Amino acid sequence: MTDVRAMELSAAEEILRAEGFEVATFEVRSKKGVPGGDDKRVIRVRRDETGNTVYLAYSVFKTAVSRID
Repeated sequence: MTDVRAMELSAAEEILRAEGFEVATFEVRSKKGVPGGDDKRVIRVRRDETGNTVYLAYSVFKTAVSRID
């Protein structure tokens, strides 16, 4: 299985599905989240007992640069 930690979520899902895995995702965040967040990144990967399903925990990050005037 390819290590998809820190990858963009949709790319990670695509890779794992191409390798024959079922993929389940869930968001991990603080109560407020990240205002203006624009980038979903995988932060944790777990497999079930049978090894067929991969669980991806992701967080939303703000990676776009904001201009301050």
